[in-house]
Amino acid sequence: MSVNFAMAEKKSLSNYLWENRLLIISFEKGDNEVKNSTNEYIKKNQCQFDDRNLKVIFFENYKNSNYQTPSYVNNKFGFWLVGYDGGVKLFSKEISILKNIFSTIDSMPMRKNEMLSKTSKCN
Repeated sequence: MSVNFAMAEKKSLSNYLWENRLLIISFEKGDNEVKNSTNEYIKKNQCQFDDRNLKVIFFENYKNSNYQTPSYVNNKFGFWLVGYDGGVKLFSKEISILKNIFSTIDSMPMRKNEMLSKTSKCN
């Protein structure tokens, strides 16, 4: 039986369970528009991402050198919002998903509790 050491060294996204929400973005190599536009959006809204414990992980060419590829990515282009529980809460093939991501998160029961228990530092 052979062991795939490359996979063994990659972290599982399950390391983020109950700690962070994830925005998984999978795109083809060379599609710099998706990565650049997303990074620009993150930079403009960093406080909002931090406030919601939202981490962004890119899968370029459907792979990431640090993380195991989740089964739902499976050579597929798209944007996945993953909740604290590891479940996919939202999926889109359109970058416009970014405009709705905060309101989607804010409608989740756990986020509502977070908003009640702490004050946002964002404007």
